[in-house]
Parts: sequence; C-alpha cells; structure tokens
Amino acid sequence: MDGCIRFPTELESERLMGLPDGWTKYGADGREISGVQRYRALGNSIALPCAGYIMTGISEVLNQ
Repeated sequence: MDGCIRFPTELESERLMGLPDGWTKYGADGREISGVQRYRALGNSIALPCAGYIMTGISEVLNQ
C-alpha cells in the first residue's frame, strides 16, 4: 500500500483548535515564532469550542 503522511500546517492546526488565523505566528516580543514552537504551543492548548462547551455546562449547573 503506497501513500504518504500529510501533517496539517500551522494555520490548519490553529483552525482545528478554534483559534484565529495567525494566532501563534508571533511571540509577545513581536518576533515571528518557528513552526516547531508553534506546533508545541498548539499541542499544549485546549480547543476553544471544547472549553466553551464545558464552561457553559458548568455555568448552567451552578445557576440552577
């Protein structure tokens, strides 16, 4: 079986996590971040839609 593995780009990874395009492109000092560091930052984050869903559920339970 022939084929290849395609990894998502940094931009695609940001979109999968629910972040705006280019969210991880620059550091706090304004300098561009390497692709490896961008992947690391995305790997250590939580998907925003998932966080929103969880927080909404917690809010509903606390407000009952």
